[in-house]
Amino acid sequence: VGTGSGVIYKSEGDTAYVVTNHHVVEGASGIEVTLADGTKVEAQVVGSDIWTDLAVLEMSNDKVQDVVELGDSDALKRGEAVIAIGNPLGLEFSGSVTSGVVSGTDRAVPVDLDGDGTQDWQAEVLQTDAAINPGNSGGALVDARGRLIGINTAIATKTGFYNGYSFAIPVNLMTKIV
Repeated sequence: VGTGSGVIYKSEGDTAYVVTNHHVVEGASGIEVTLADGTKVEAQVVGSDIWTDLAVLEMSNDKVQDVVELGDSDALKRGEAVIAIGNPLGLEFSGSVTSGVVSGTDRAVPVDLDGDGTQDWQAEVLQTDAAINPGNSGGALVDARGRLIGINTAIATKTGFYNGYSFAIPVNLMTKIV
């Protein structure tokens, strides 16, 4: 059993859609979404992309009250305030919030997709100093007005400590994929 984070970005008819990371749902035999009020809803993966590390889940929207407002990641500037929301280290810390600034808007980070130690891809990401820890993957990076500007995806560390190098998939890229 693993945990991650996700964002409800669309509701149509009786179905709600959640965006998260591919690495959060990869290999899962069943998926359960826990809403902010603690309600648990079964979900299914409707699409997943290893290259962009994005996945879309669908679930009933019976219990869904809100859908995130989308921002514009192309309009971001270095130094703008951002907030990372997610479940660091599991559901015990569900809905945790960290704050920081946009450190870079056009970063490319190497990705080793098959674990062989060789770079397979350069991910296009936003860089922030808002703390993103294991379990925050797939969670929201929002601007000061609460609009989604990125999907938390990775941290960079050479020491094993999480030291301010966090990355998110830009929302403008996300909307092209999902």
